[in-house]
Amino acid sequence: MNYAAILHSHALFWLLAVILFVVTVILIKKQKEKPAKIVQMTLRLMYVLTLATGGWLLLQYTTSNTILKGILAVWLIYVMEMITTRSKNGTLTGNLKSFYWIQFAIALIVVLYFGYVVT
Repeated sequence: MNYAAILHSHALFWLLAVILFVVTVILIKKQKEKPAKIVQMTLRLMYVLTLATGGWLLLQYTTSNTILKGILAVWLIYVMEMITTRSKNGTLTGNLKSFYWIQFAIALIVVLYFGYVVT
């Protein structure tokens, strides 16, 4: 496939993942369990598609920067999954809540920086 097509697909999957993450958190907060579960499963599909397109890009252009981008992306996905899962289970409270949200903010900023500024 074309590099530009994969790159744009990858960026689109990331955008959709962040949007679905926000929607999932809002639905969980409003205690809408069934819609939250559906959106969370769609979010997990976006994780898989993002990792697949990112893996393809990594295989095509293996550099130390792309490897670092991949590691940072997995960290961001981990934090997003922990926030949604722990919020749903009611175990995301107090300092742990702040810990994960700060990690999310830092990881998102760093991933965006490495994704668009560092080549």
